[in-house]
Amino acid sequence: MPINKPWSRFEPETARALRGYLGVYELGDAEGNVLYIGYAGGRSLDGLRGAIAAHFGDAEANPVIRDRAAQFRYEVNQMYLTRWTELLARYRTEHGRAPAANEASAEQLPRLGRIG
Repeated sequence: MPINKPWSRFEPETARALRGYLGVYELGDAEGNVLYIGYAGGRSLDGLRGAIAAHFGDAEANPVIRDRAAQFRYEVNQMYLTRWTELLARYRTEHGRAPAANEASAEQLPRLGRIG
């Protein structure tokens, strides 16, 4: 099951209102297409608030996120790694590949198995 929440347009004050919880999140473009699926784990500075805000800062190195990300949605989840892997696998099954910004990222994706 995908993250079942509405998209929120990124604004600095919106990010500051997020709590420092653990969980998963998606970044989307202005049309609501998923660009990136990420997680805020135990080592994430300020949890979901810090992880999401970092993508919209000047230091974002991922060109897909920097050029196209406009909104986000998230889910608080203590089993964030399992849920992150599930969301990536579901996306890959539906689209035949990982989200564009995950593919452009230097971070290693979990092994998701073969499609079809």
